[in-house]
Amino acid sequence: MSKITVMSSSGSTIGYIDGEYITNSSGSTIGRVRDGYIMSSSGSTSARFSSGTVSARTGSTVGRFRSGTAEDRSGSTIGYAKNGYITKRSGSTLGRYDGSPTDEQLVAILGFFFDFWGGFE
Repeated sequence: MSKITVMSSSGSTIGYIDGEYITNSSGSTIGRVRDGYIMSSSGSTSARFSSGTVSARTGSTVGRFRSGTAEDRSGSTIGYAKNGYITKRSGSTLGRYDGSPTDEQLVAILGFFFDFWGGFE
């Protein structure tokens, strides 16, 4: 599995996903993504992704990610992760990524841009 680079809209690198490891631009591990769990570097759960649903560490639903579309808990579209771009619902570009990430990895990538996904500790 190749390393995925996550970039800002200007093209500067803000992080990487290398297999299950999420790192910042300097290469320090800030989280992991494995078996549906998005974890902080300490191993505590930040969010969970299962069958399209994104849940907080408490288990409550915070949103959905299906077919490249990110939705909030009410089902409203908040953005997209498709074709190498992270975009807002309005269409403005928040960032970019390369490679062919899995949906699980895309949920982790969205954590760089959308706070409601839980973020990384």
